[in-house]
Amino acid sequence: MTNRPLSAGSTLLVDLDGVVADQLPRLCTYLNDELGIDVAPSDIDDWSYDVPGVDGHVGTVITELMTDHTEWYFGGMDPTPGVADALGDLRSEYHVEIATHRVPDTHDVSKAWLDDHGIPYDDFHEQVPSDKGAVPGDALIDDYHRNVANALDAGKTGFLMRQPYSDPTACDGAHVVDSWDDVRQLLL
Repeated sequence: MTNRPLSAGSTLLVDLDGVVADQLPRLCTYLNDELGIDVAPSDIDDWSYDVPGVDGHVGTVITELMTDHTEWYFGGMDPTPGVADALGDLRSEYHVEIATHRVPDTHDVSKAWLDDHGIPYDDFHEQVPSDKGAVPGDALIDDYHRNVANALDAGKTGFLMRQPYSDPTACDGAHVVDSWDDVRQLLL
C-alpha cells in the first residue's frame, strides 16, 4: 500500500462545478446560443476571464445562469467522467460531503441532478462561506486554486482538479489531479 495523503475515515469535501459537474461546455453553449459569442471551454483560462461582448467576466455570466436559468444550466451539465464510480469507491473509506458555492436557492436542483446521475455523497453543505477552508472537514477537492489554497491554509489536504482556469502555483502543496482516476490512485 502506498502512503496516502488522507487517512481512512476522514471527511472529504467535494466541489460541484468543475469537479463533479462539467460546467464549461454548458456555459459555452449559453454564450454561443443565447449571446452569439463563440467561446470554447479551453478559452476560459482565468476565473475572471472577460467574456467578449459582455459587461463583466465569466463569473457574472455564471451568476446570471445560476439565478435566471437554474434548471437549464445545472440540469444540462454532464457529470465529470468517472465521478460516480470514484465517489462510490471513496465512500467505502471516507465521508464524502458536497461543498459548493452555488447559490443556496439552487441546492434542490443540485441534489436532484446528483440523484439523477447516480452520484453518491453523504452530506450536502447548505451554506458554504467564501473561504472553503472554514468548512469542517479534512480535505477539499476543488477546481479553483484559491479555494484549495484556503483549505491548505486551514490545515486541510488539498486536491486541485485541473481546469483551464486553474493555477497550481497558487496552491503550493496541493495534489494536482487531472481526473477522478488520479484521485482514486491517491486515496485508495
